Amino acid sequence: MASTQRRPLALWAVPRSVSTAFERVFVEREDFEVFHEPFSAAYYFGPERRSERFAGEKSREEHRYAAILEKILAPRDRPVFIKDMAYHVSPVMDEDFVCRFTNTFIIREPSQVLASLHRMWPDFTLEETGFEQLHRLWRLATEAGQEEPVIVDAHDLSSDAGATVRAYCEALGIPFDPEALSWKPRQVPEWRRWEEWHTEAQESTGIEELPREKASLPRELRGAYEHCLPYYRELHARRLRV
Repeated sequence: MASTQRRPLALWAVPRSVSTAFERVFVEREDFEVFHEPFSAAYYFGPERRSERFAGEKSREEHRYAAILEKILAPRDRPVFIKDMAYHVSPVMDEDFVCRFTNTFIIREPSQVLASLHRMWPDFTLEETGFEQLHRLWRLATEAGQEEPVIVDAHDLSSDAGATVRAYCEALGIPFDPEALSWKPRQVPEWRRWEEWHTEAQESTGIEELPREKASLPRELRGAYEHCLPYYRELHARRLRV
């Protein structure tokens, strides 16, 4: 990972999957330049926006997908790590796009994702659950000939962060820094746009353990759960083993 010209390392996520806490490890390392959900600007706020959730906000040219990608791929002194939701790149998700990155993935049991997402956005769309898009992105990366992409399960990460992050780093050929697994609570400026989603990650001192039991879902979320489950199961079967 020493070359500044190598492909950015991308962690593609579903919502509420401890992905921001995982990203925090790379923020603390300081040997990577970290981009936090850069494509969310295009998905929600750009001229090509896929969602009307924030339709009242004026779109901005710098939030075009091409402009964001150009910024990420620009030559830098440090290697780049980005964390983003897979569904944020659904409009540009093709083989050419995935080949620009070293693609890794993080998943979480769908009932827990949906219960947490519903608390934040009761009107979330099926696309915003993210599992179908994550699976599609994983399939594209695999079909493009990339080595078996690393898939992290949020429960494995939360139950043994040290072993999981070490295995992730070893699989990617980057140094493991155990000191980056703990930190002082602080606001991370790059998280400001979505700050209400990241309160726990900013107030935490490390990756905290998740509950193991499935979440109880209201009847109106059962359809979303059944939609997400097959994608989760296939990715879970291929997860990084610690």
